[in-house]
This record gives sequence, C-alpha cells and structure tokens, in this order.
Amino acid sequence: MARPRLFEINAIHDAATTQGGTVSHAQLVDLGVSKATISSWTRTGGRWQRVLPGTYLLHRGTPTVDERLSAGLLYAGPDAVLTGGLAAHLLGLRNLPMPVDALPVHILVPPARQVRSAGFVVIERTQRLPEPETIRGYPVAPLPRAVFDVGRRHTSRIAIRAITLEAVQRKMLEIDDLAEEIRSGQRQWTAVMRDVLGDAIAGVRSVPEAGLRDIVIASDLPEPLWNCQLETLGGEFIAEPDGYYEDIGLALEVDSREHHYKRVDNFAATWSRHGVYNRHRVLAERILPETIRDDPDSVISAIRATRVANTGRVQPNVRVVMPAMGSAQGLPRPGR
Repeated sequence: MARPRLFEINAIHDAATTQGGTVSHAQLVDLGVSKATISSWTRTGGRWQRVLPGTYLLHRGTPTVDERLSAGLLYAGPDAVLTGGLAAHLLGLRNLPMPVDALPVHILVPPARQVRSAGFVVIERTQRLPEPETIRGYPVAPLPRAVFDVGRRHTSRIAIRAITLEAVQRKMLEIDDLAEEIRSGQRQWTAVMRDVLGDAIAGVRSVPEAGLRDIVIASDLPEPLWNCQLETLGGEFIAEPDGYYEDIGLALEVDSREHHYKRVDNFAATWSRHGVYNRHRVLAERILPETIRDDPDSVISAIRATRVANTGRVQPNVRVVMPAMGSAQGLPRPGR
C-alpha cells in the first residue's frame, strides 16, 4: 500500500506562485514537507533545486532573472530593498555594467538582519535603508541610491560613467540627489563615483565626452564649456555642441559613428548641424570617440592648432546658454 502524502503539492505551488516560483525551507516545513523529503527532492536529479540557503526553485534548470530576484528577496527577508544594477535596470537604465542576467542581486537589509551574501546575492546591512518603489512587484531603491551602489561596487570608470551619465542625460535623476547619496553613504570605494559626478556637474553627458574632458584637462588647453546651448541674439536655437570654446567660437563635436552615421536620420542631422555652424560663423572640430581613446595626442594637437590659427578671431554673434546643473557643494572630490 502506498504511503499517504503528508503535504498537498498544490498548496506548495500556490505559495511559490506568489513568490516568483520560489519557496523557503520554513514555508515547506509549515506546509508539512519533511526535511528528508526536501533533501530528496532538491538533490541532484530531483524535481526542485536549491538556489540559495533555505531557498528553493520548484523546477530544474537555470533560473531566470526574475526568479533570481524573487529568490534573493525571499532569502533576504522582510523589508529588503533591491539596489544596484538590477534596480537600475528595473528603473529603466540601459547602460549597465554587465549583461542583465550576469548582474548580482544586490539587496539592502536592516542592520539587525542576520543574513549573509550567498551565491548570486549580495547582502548589505545598512542604517540608510531607503523607501522603496514597487516595480513589477519588487521593492526597488530610488535611482540615485541604485546608481550610487553600482558605483561603489564597480572599479571600471567606463562602466560607472556609462550608467551615471545616462541617468543624468535622460533626466532620470538630479545631480544633487546623487551627490547627497555620496555625501551620506560610505566613503569607501567612492573615489571614481565622485570623479564621474564631477563630469556630470561640468556638463558632460556621455562616456566619449568624458574621455575628451580627461585628455583636455591633462593637457595645456583650457577647458571648454560642455553641452551649452548656442542661440542667436534673438533667442533662436542654433545647436548644442558637446564642447564649446567661447573665446574663438569653436564647437567640439564627438561624432560617434554608431550614433551619427549608421542611422540615416542621425547622419542627416549631423551634417545639418555642421551647416548651421557655418551659417553662424561657428567653427567646428569633429572628433571620433576611437581617436580620443587610441590617439589622444592627435586630438589635443588638432584642437590646439585650431585655437592658435584663430587667435584673436572675432567671436560669432551667438549667445551661450548653460544648462542648469547641480552644485554638489561640500562633496569631497579627488584631484584629477
């Protein structure tokens, strides 16, 4: 005679359905599953799999991103808040430091919570637990905190610049809000983050532009205005160059082939903008991102030569309008 089942499998699946396909050890025990059965069903070849300590997925195979998120939050316990790269992804950012399915599940928990990082989950106890926003059922940290937490845990300046400048360029966060996170949070590992925020405050809006700013600052050239708006004296919009030397009326344009030339509409817009510069007597220096990266000396030499050749040039009749920037006053920043 078959042994009677001491638990109802449908009840387990109902519980898991509300938790992204995951269930905890404690929940299984409460539903009548013995520890021996849990062990048997989660060993190699069993019908379930253990994805984190005391946390199970009710099928075999590689967990999806959503299942990793659900498992991580279930493992972290009540009041847990998702932050970092996956939070930034859920909030709409695209320039992530690695593919979505490779990002760790970074979770903030109250300081008294006794749970440790495990597997794909990074647990961080914090006194500054943010008020989360619910996105697709997940408690997600505000974007300034998510970006700040990405910056603290990645050493790549390019990756940190990409996500930070995208958020600023798309007006998804305010510079001052990010500066406040840096002021209030842990100072450890924030040097690159503070440096990148300096790029944003200066007006830089992309990784290639930030690379151009790096090599200009390291040279004997003065620093141009970044992403200012040029208007006629009557207030008509002319263009928004990546960089602009007001003293001689020289626009610097970082012409990414990907953005400016691969799409017909961007190609046309790029050439139209250069025509507008000519009509308003604004000089234009076109620079490729790969030249900034691979041959920075030639970029500096070209800008220097243009400046020398146009020393004393009468400025064009244009008005410069600077974008509104956060001040980030009081933010400690490393020297460059």
